[in-house]
Formats: sequence, structure tokens, C-alpha cells
Amino acid sequence: MVLIQAIVAAPAVPIQPVAPLQGLVQRLLPRSYHHAFNFQLVSDIPTPTAENKYDVYRVSNTNSSTGGSILIEGTTLSALGRGLKYYLDQAGQVELTWSGNRFDELPSPPPQVPDLESDTNLVVTTGHIRGSIVPWRYYTNVVSFGYQFVFWDWKRWERELDWMLLNGINMLPAMVGQEYVVREFYRNLNVSDDDILGFLTGPAYMPWQRMGNIQGSWNHDLLNSSAINENIYKKNWIDGQWKLQQLILARMQSFDITAVLPAFQAFVPRSLPSKLPNSIFKNSSDWSFFPEQYTNVTYVQQTDPLFAELSAQFLDLQQKLNAGYKSHYYLLDLYNELIPDCVTPACMKAITMSVTKALQTVDKDAVWVMQGWFLQNTDVWTPEATKAYFEGIRAANGKTFIFDLASDSLPVWDTTEGFYGNDFGWSLINNYGAAQGLFGKLPALLTVPFKAYEQYPTNLRGMGVTAEGINNNEYLYQTMLELPWHNPKESINGTEHLQKFISRRYGASRATPQVQGAWNKLRQTVWDCQSGQPSQSKSFVEKLPALNMTNTDWLGTVFWYDKNVVVQAWDQLVKSALQEQHGNVPSSFKFDLVDITREVLLATVFPALHQSLVDGYQAKDVHKVKTYGRQIVALIRDTDTLLNTNPLFSFGAFVQDALSSLSTSGATKAGYQQFLESNARNIVTWWGPVGSGPPGSLPDYASKQWGGLLNSFYLPRWQLFISQLENAAATNTAWNPDDYLTKNLAHEAQWQAQVWGRHPGETGATNGQESVEVVRELWNKWRDLAVKVATGAKA
Repeated sequence: MVLIQAIVAAPAVPIQPVAPLQGLVQRLLPRSYHHAFNFQLVSDIPTPTAENKYDVYRVSNTNSSTGGSILIEGTTLSALGRGLKYYLDQAGQVELTWSGNRFDELPSPPPQVPDLESDTNLVVTTGHIRGSIVPWRYYTNVVSFGYQFVFWDWKRWERELDWMLLNGINMLPAMVGQEYVVREFYRNLNVSDDDILGFLTGPAYMPWQRMGNIQGSWNHDLLNSSAINENIYKKNWIDGQWKLQQLILARMQSFDITAVLPAFQAFVPRSLPSKLPNSIFKNSSDWSFFPEQYTNVTYVQQTDPLFAELSAQFLDLQQKLNAGYKSHYYLLDLYNELIPDCVTPACMKAITMSVTKALQTVDKDAVWVMQGWFLQNTDVWTPEATKAYFEGIRAANGKTFIFDLASDSLPVWDTTEGFYGNDFGWSLINNYGAAQGLFGKLPALLTVPFKAYEQYPTNLRGMGVTAEGINNNEYLYQTMLELPWHNPKESINGTEHLQKFISRRYGASRATPQVQGAWNKLRQTVWDCQSGQPSQSKSFVEKLPALNMTNTDWLGTVFWYDKNVVVQAWDQLVKSALQEQHGNVPSSFKFDLVDITREVLLATVFPALHQSLVDGYQAKDVHKVKTYGRQIVALIRDTDTLLNTNPLFSFGAFVQDALSSLSTSGATKAGYQQFLESNARNIVTWWGPVGSGPPGSLPDYASKQWGGLLNSFYLPRWQLFISQLENAAATNTAWNPDDYLTKNLAHEAQWQAQVWGRHPGETGATNGQESVEVVRELWNKWRDLAVKVATGAKA
């Protein structure tokens, strides 16, 4: 075994327990609030109910002349953070979300804590007390590190960690930079750097490589560049991400957020078996129709003694590189969307017993954390196989925590007797592939988690958000993070709850009856999906054009809601915003205007124009094809302009983030930039080495309704389609979809290798236009058509 030669993080400097809260206040709040709070960690606060017994906080007024006028006491730092948010909600009447906040509108001096609790309408004079019904409030999905967080820098991570503490989140998978540990680990096993880097994927795909779905990268093929250079770029990326991870872990520790760190995943480079010929290696099943070179990943048989040996080496190395930090929580997904080579109860029990013992060898307090998503394949995971899987952990006296990843849409807890007594968490995912559309199952969200808690009060130990992407449906995620702090025996009035959120989001004076009425309409439509679908529908614009684009498959194109009511809500919100001075519209209000306008234009107007276009083709009416073809092109261009007014809807901003994550300069910089941009382009379009494939392959799976992407990627698709329909109508021939696919793929292949900013209209984070003004223009232009087609009339 060679000696470890790697960068080891410096030991953390001891800090005062509540200093992190004070730092957060100074980063986020106006100067007049910097000394307004007296944070105190206390050992015990009387719990408000028998159930709300974890991480209890109390918020009250104080006449102290030295410690601030607002006293926030908490049994943990997480409780103190949530207590501060409670004060900002109740006294400040402001809300912090991804799209912005109104902290600049906080009154000065800081107001006293009101006696009246706005959420319960109770009068209290001895302090507002809250506690959580579960010990863990967790955040994110491992694939979010590819879809959403991949190019974040420290500044963006710092803001997210502040948001987490305010929301009482105390558990987070800490996946950034783990390839540094992986690289050092395999170097110690005498695997060459070329083999290691050839095993690892590009930055955007690392979550799936970590779970054994894929291996290697294909960006050099898309760019017609050198695989050797690509390995250099991966090395630079890994080094930069490790430095970022050390900042993240240090802040998490100061916030007392438990890091779920990776365990040895069993998946290995293909060259390792030849170095260890006496051990058992196998290959996993293929994944999502990827070519064999990128899937069928080699792994160590988990019952082979080598697995325990390598697991111990990996965890020891990880702890050393993290300056001795040990969280006791280890993420290990053996079969994420993979088919085990054996599923007999005896085999399953032996595997999980072996894995549990391997973790315990290094850490007697180890908790095996896993995602319950693998159990979705009920053809493989029968009740017998599933029970045996968990029995193996119990037989080894192990502990586990399971993220029921999609409790809101595809729950597992209710078909497995609460994971057969193992600790688990109820999760809101609400989107797949980081989809953007307005979507939710709000009535169920306000009730079902409490039903799960009532049924399994001893082993439902967590609640959290596991969205694959953020910057969408913010109210639902904020509501999910409130649920653990609610009395489970008291119902939540959905109408009143949303009204209070909107009042904090926009400000009481802007949350007029007209605005509240609009959101109530949206609550009853887009956020009350009863069709059974698990996630948002996709707009036609994100799909390959076809004559019939209606499908109800996974991420299909059928919208479940009354479009007429949604258009009415849009109408009300736009009229309300236009009554405000543009500079007086908060950032979250602008975000909502862009979001809802996007929804109406692409989910209501676009399908109607497409239907009229197809009608024209089928009637061989060239004039009609041209007319509606022009309108589709205009709609795509207008929507692109709209989306580019906000960086959260901008492909240019995504590319800019990718390029800003560079950790090198000099001769390799240009190639490294294109490598990172290729990752950004590919993940939101082809999602792999090829742009087409059978059902189940991934092109357009993570598609985005983003400014820049509509004009540069989707518009040429539609222009070619319209041109071919026009020619077919003019010549009285049938449209040839195979010819279309061939020509379109040629365009898309060229797009994969392009550099952003070299073509007209390719802007940076935004186009510099004002969201409210663009919304007004598009509302004037498209409103009448939207009203017409929302009732079912043809365009």
C-alpha cells in the first residue's frame, strides 16, 4: 500500500456556539438588525406538545440592554436558526426563498415579537415556542448535484447554507468534491491516473457515476477533441471542487448540519480486477440504454472479503482528508435503477449484512443512509426480497436511515409497512430532471405527512425536500420545510396558509385581494394535480416536433388543470403588477410573473398553435401552415426574450456559472472552458452521447424552458419541422419523420460543440430588459389568444 500524498484540510478553529447565527444576521439582514438578537443555546425548553419535542426554540421580547431586544433560545443551532426565521415571518412579515427576499423592506428599528401568533391566532405573552416532530429535517437529492448545484461557487453555496439554517435543515448529503477522495483511494491501489480519470464522468454526470449507473465521459467525442486533454480538465475540476467542499463542510459543522458523506460504493475502474485476481468482481446491469462502454459498471461483490477491506480503507482515508471529521452517516446506494444479479431473500440478506458489518468495522455508530428509490422496481423488489434486504441490516445490529425520495408522488413507505420498522424520512420531490412547470399536490402535502407520522411515530424520523432542481414552485418547498414544526394534531387551512405566504412574499400592500384571488386560483389548479402523474408535464417546445405530440407517459405533455382558470389568474397577477411602479415590484413577484407567463404561453398557447399548424398540413393548406408556423416561431422568440429577463430562467446564466467555476488558467484554459460548457449544454439537452434513442433513453429528460435555450436549440428544431410541413403541403406529399430526425440531429450535434456568445442573441445572465415591462408587452400581444384557446377553441 502506498503512502497517502494528498491535501489534508486544516483543523477547524473553535468558535463560539452562536457566532454562526450572528454571522448569518450580518450577511442577510439590514444593519439595524445586526445587534437586535440575543441567541442563547439552552439545555431545555418546555415542549409545546408531546410530539413537537425535537430542536425546540422560544422567541420572546427582552428588555436587556446588552444582548439585543429579541431573545431567541434554542436547544440546538438548528432550532435557533428556525427561531430566527419564525421572528422574520411573524414580526418582520418577510419571506426568504430562492427567488429573493424583502429584507430591505424590514422596518427599523426591529419590531417586537407580537403577542398574536399569526399562524395559530393565539395570544401568548411568555414567548412563542415551537419544536419539531422529527429529529431530522433534510434537504436535496443526490442528482441535484448534477442538475442544479454542479457549477455553484462558494458565494452561492454560502447563501444556500444560510437558507438551510433559517429553515431548520440539519441534514445534507455532502457530495461536492468526493472524486478527490476517490482519486486518492485508487492511487493507493496502484490504479493509474488515466484509468481513474477514464472511470470518472464529466462534472454534470458525477451523481450517476457515484451510483454506478454510468462511467467515463463522452464530451471529447462531442467536441471532436482529445480524451487525454479531457482527463487533464477532470483533474483540474476535482482539485477545485475539493477546495470548495472544505468550505462547505466547515460551514456545515459551524451550523451543526450533519453531513451525509459517501461510503465506498463498490463500483470500481475496469482495470482493478486484474490487480486483485483472487477477488470476485461483477458488472452491473445497463442503464437507460447507454452504450456499453459507458455503463455495465464493474463492482466488487459485496460479500467478498475485499469489499470490507476497501470500505475500511476508503472511510479511513476520507476521515483523514476531512481533518478527522466523522459524521457517522454514510450514503450508499447499491442498486439505484440497477437490477441486482441475485434477488433471492438469502442473497439479499447476505449482501446487506456484509455491507453493514463493513461500515461498523470503521465506525461502530455508523448509520447506513440510502435512497428508497431503488424499490420502485417492484418486478425485482418483491416484498420477500425487500424484507430480506432490511433484515440483513437488522441481523448485523446495524442502523439505517432511508430517504423515501418521492413520498409525495411515488411513496414506498406505505407499501413496505413503513420500511419494515427502519428509520425513514417523508420527502417532497415534486419534480424530476429539474423540470420547471407549475405543479404540485398541495392538499395531500398538507395532510399525508402527518398521516404517515401518525401511523409510524417511532420510525418516521425525518422530513425534507428532495427536489431534483430548485427555482420552481417555491411555496410548496417552503411549506414542506414548515411541516415538521407544526402540531400534527391540528389541520392546516390551505387558503389561509397560502395567503400569509403571499403577504410575506410580496408585502401586505401588494398582496391585494386581486393578487390573493389569483393565487387561490393557482392553488386549486396547478397545485392540485389529481391525474396521478408524479411530476410536471413537458411543454411541446421541449419535445421533438411531431404531428401528434399528446402523450400521458412519464413527463408527458398533457396538462391536468383547467387552463381557463390559470389564464384568469395570470390576467389578475399581470394587472396587479402593472399598477405598481416597476422599481417597487419585489424580485419574487417578478419571478412569479415570468414563471406564470411562461406557463401560459408554453402550456396553453403553444399546443393550440401546434394543432392549427398540423390541421393546415393535413388539409394541405400551405397558407395555414405558413400562418401558424410564423406564430409558433414568434411565440418561441417572445418566450425566450421573457425568460432572459431573469437569471433563474437563463441558459446563459447556467453557462456563465460553468465558466466561472474554472480553477485553471494558461494554455489549457480555452479547452477547459469548452469542456465545462459541453457539460452544461449536454445535461439539459441530449443527456448522453447521442441525441436519440428508444423510449427510456434520456434526450430531453432534463430539458429546460430557459432563455437562450429556446432560441438556440429548440427554435431550429421547430423551424425545420415547419419548413418540412410547408413543403409537404405544397407538394401534396407526406411528411417524412425519419428524414426530419436525421437533419435535426445534424443541427443538434453542431450545437453540442458550439461556444456560447458567438452567435447573435446569445446573452449572459440576462438580456438586461425589465421583467415587468416584457410581461406587459407579451400580455398585450398574446392575452386574447390565450383566453380564446384556454376554453378549448382553436387558435
